[in-house]
Amino acid sequence: MGLPLTLYNLLMTGATLLFLPVILVWLTVSKKARSGFRQKLALYFPKQLREKLAHLPAPNEKKRIWLHAVSVGEFNAIRPLINQLKEHYTLFISTTTRTGQHLARKTYPELPILYFPYDFRPSIHQVLNMVHPDLVVITETEIWPNFIDITTRLHQTPLIIINGRLSPGSFKGYQRIHFLMKPTLKQVTHFYMQSSDDAKRAIQLGAPKERVSQVGNIKFDMNPELELIHQNTLKRLFNFNPKDTVLTLASTHSGEEQPLIEVFQTLRKDFPELKLVIAPRHPERVPEIKNILNTKALPFCLRSQLSETHPNKTSPIIILDTIGELVLTLSLSSLAIMGGSFIEHGGQNPLEPLSQKIPVIFGPHMFNFGDITRQILEHSAGFQVKQPEDIIHLATELLTQPERYDQVVENGQHLLEKNRGTQHALVKAIQDRIKTNTPSSITLSLPEQPVS
Repeated sequence: MGLPLTLYNLLMTGATLLFLPVILVWLTVSKKARSGFRQKLALYFPKQLREKLAHLPAPNEKKRIWLHAVSVGEFNAIRPLINQLKEHYTLFISTTTRTGQHLARKTYPELPILYFPYDFRPSIHQVLNMVHPDLVVITETEIWPNFIDITTRLHQTPLIIINGRLSPGSFKGYQRIHFLMKPTLKQVTHFYMQSSDDAKRAIQLGAPKERVSQVGNIKFDMNPELELIHQNTLKRLFNFNPKDTVLTLASTHSGEEQPLIEVFQTLRKDFPELKLVIAPRHPERVPEIKNILNTKALPFCLRSQLSETHPNKTSPIIILDTIGELVLTLSLSSLAIMGGSFIEHGGQNPLEPLSQKIPVIFGPHMFNFGDITRQILEHSAGFQVKQPEDIIHLATELLTQPERYDQVVENGQHLLEKNRGTQHALVKAIQDRIKTNTPSSITLSLPEQPVS
């Protein structure tokens, strides 16, 4: 362990001790913070996970791949990979967030799903000994120095980064700790980056040029196969009918709902059949959204409270407070407005509406999806506005000019088709990497009984 990593661990330990009282208070008051906390420290593993681990083929019988996706967006992006790989390899899926964890468990109940460990060396050793992967695959750019060092140097396991991206903001942040980034990135087996800009930034931070490839963005390969029965069920629950026009506010953040709801109110004067679905990025923010709607005296209902026996009857507004139903909702929508783009968050994935053949509108702050945004605008497949009020005129044009609406949708399909193929390139890269990794003696360590 070199000097940069030693300094990193000293600083981490010091910061943890210094802020321990704050951490304890945070854990006490926040259910979100407590979710997966002990598992991230490798102190506790749920019974269901331990049972799945116990029944897996032995490491020398079937190659093991650990796929990590931070949250919902990254998990949805790698679903095509999971579907292709799970038939041939033993897969482990990890996430960082609670929403990502819930969606992964719901989507793949047969696979072992775990939380990604905190970057503490004992925790990482424990999880690696439990999983014993032949290959670790990190989605986008999760750079954890201890995890990368222990995985590649001590456990001799190749680690690759797929769909890698480095926004200008994160690049500047990493540059400030260049002394740590350079030796860390040299330990990564290979970087498969989204764009040439992302590849250049990785090299500038210290990634060896020969280990960096630009392969495109797997999010263009998103083509969810939505079952008609699920679409019809949701349509009945929401009480949508053919004459309705549906506007979906997708993955919104605090500070965005109020002005966008006002846009909906204005549009509804000319489109009385207009319905609104609000899908917050974080479901725990639902009380905040309810308060906004109550203040405006707007009737609404929660998706979680709808059922076949209690469908929506009269409410023009639905709050999507469930996980994993956004794409299905977009398939029932006429127009989508992407959240995270009207505040300085950096936007959310604007390709999801395009995959469901509807136009997408987003605000000025899309720096997390810079390359995708540029391509969408160049292909006239979506629209960027400076402020929420600008949506009113634009949406009115789209909803009253069928030919223009259809052309935008067609442009979106051309854009997706033009950029597809990254999925196959990444599957081949993963298969090639795992073939070259021949582990020697293998010792498997299953987790012990949960710590009470």
